[in-house]
Amino acid sequence: RHRYDHQGDKGEARLRRGVGGRFNHADTEPSWNGKTVAFDLTLAPHEQWHCCVDHAPIIDGKEMTPRYGCRSFVAQDNEYDRKSQLFLREATSFSSRESETLSHVVVGALEQSKRDLASLRLFDMDHNDRAWVAAAGLPLYVALFGRDTLTTSWEAAPLGPELMLGTLPELVEWQGKRENAWRDEEPGRMLHEAHTGPLSALNYIPQGRNYGSVTTSGFFPFVLAQLWHWMADKEMIAPYVEPAIAALKWLDERCDDDHDGFCAYHTKSEDGVGNQGWKDSGDAIVSEDGSQVKPPIATCEEQGIVYAAKANLAEVLWWLGRKDEAKQLLHEAGELKKRFNEAFWMEDEGFIAMALDSQRRQVRSIGSNALHCVATGIVDKDLVQRTMQRLLAPDMFSGWGVRTLSAEHPAYNPYSYHRGTVWPVEHGPFAVGAYRYGLHEDVERIARAQFEVAKFFDYHRLPECFAGHQRDEEHPFPALYPAANSPQAWSATTVYTLLQAMLGLQPYAPLRTLFVDPFLPPWLPEITISGMRVANGVVSLRFFRKKNGHTDYEILDQRGV
Repeated sequence: RHRYDHQGDKGEARLRRGVGGRFNHADTEPSWNGKTVAFDLTLAPHEQWHCCVDHAPIIDGKEMTPRYGCRSFVAQDNEYDRKSQLFLREATSFSSRESETLSHVVVGALEQSKRDLASLRLFDMDHNDRAWVAAAGLPLYVALFGRDTLTTSWEAAPLGPELMLGTLPELVEWQGKRENAWRDEEPGRMLHEAHTGPLSALNYIPQGRNYGSVTTSGFFPFVLAQLWHWMADKEMIAPYVEPAIAALKWLDERCDDDHDGFCAYHTKSEDGVGNQGWKDSGDAIVSEDGSQVKPPIATCEEQGIVYAAKANLAEVLWWLGRKDEAKQLLHEAGELKKRFNEAFWMEDEGFIAMALDSQRRQVRSIGSNALHCVATGIVDKDLVQRTMQRLLAPDMFSGWGVRTLSAEHPAYNPYSYHRGTVWPVEHGPFAVGAYRYGLHEDVERIARAQFEVAKFFDYHRLPECFAGHQRDEEHPFPALYPAANSPQAWSATTVYTLLQAMLGLQPYAPLRTLFVDPFLPPWLPEITISGMRVANGVVSLRFFRKKNGHTDYEILDQRGV
């Protein structure tokens, strides 16, 4: 137990955990001397001996029942495996008749990602069999992360709505309700992370319930809108509308505490997260000279996320008949877009500033933050082409993907978490942004790079991140980032976003419509998507590249409306 007092947050936390061991089905009886379990064995040639060792966790005094018995090397008749198999059976499936191109890697990555998501399921947060939450990654992030779970859930939507249906209600339960400086908690603010490790449970650190992220509060309304696009069920989304509005209110009133029209972060906690934007490592946001930028900081991608949140939630409110609120939100989004392009655009660089510092001066570093601005649509259309060209310049595009920081920057390090590595998850928004503006060659280039990376990793699984070395004769394959999680939930779901962009696949369930605008490259001449759900309908489609280079599709099966 631990008596704690953190900035007025006082109390006593208790923890009792352990593990019990049992030896079952042993061919000979064990002996026990108070310290050691021993078996006396005498085996003739080819003779076998067998014993099962069960490990039973004890959580807060409750001993858990082992879910697997002897020789449990395949799926078993237990609650966990039943739920996982249900998801894998009902999720969209992918196949291809092509085997001489990258098609087998693409299909392998798409299918493996389903299994990885199932393996990351946080069963104790299930809302029902078809509404659940994924942990952020193994081995380091087996916990609820607000922005990670939201990103994962909307990127996984082509498989089905299960993750959105689990993530949205789970985050509503954790939404900030009071002022707690140590946890950076404020009313309406959405959760950053919730860990159950001993240091968190005993309140030595605030990560048991920590709100040190701006991103989650903007992503929540956006993902709510994505659920509407896929399902168009008013009763389904109704419980999440007011929490989404509360999150936007927090962004407007508390994240923009100097009222300059931009969301800027700074921690109030003595043990808080310094950088609370998309890139949240301590040294992620650097000035042009390589020095650290001190909070409060208004990063460019967070403005884009707020813009997308308001624009998308406005659409949902319009469908719900709350048209005055919808008009106001859409107006606010438009005004933010105007301010953003005036304040963040660097004409001499043809690029978007990484952030505004505490004096509202541009942080003129070149990094991947800008790709989120293209994806969310906050960048003026006339500036998109130059921004995308800069992202694909040799100092940013390694050949395997877009670096988090330019290789020409004095703080660049190909093995730094956010100052030079390549993150697969950022390439989903990259592809969405390129597709949004009809830049199909850019979509193809970035998607190909990511699937070529997947070819080098076990099971065609994209890791959390990898090193930012240039792809050349000395670096003919992507270099490992030693501490990368694998599987990582949002790396797993990135492959679905890449495929969506290549196929121009956009659901609009309110009109019972699935838009398709496919551009298949030579390295993926054919792919079939089976059992995709939109509203109450299920559709199977085959996409194929014709001899003239154009892409066509055929409907293999269509059920429901």
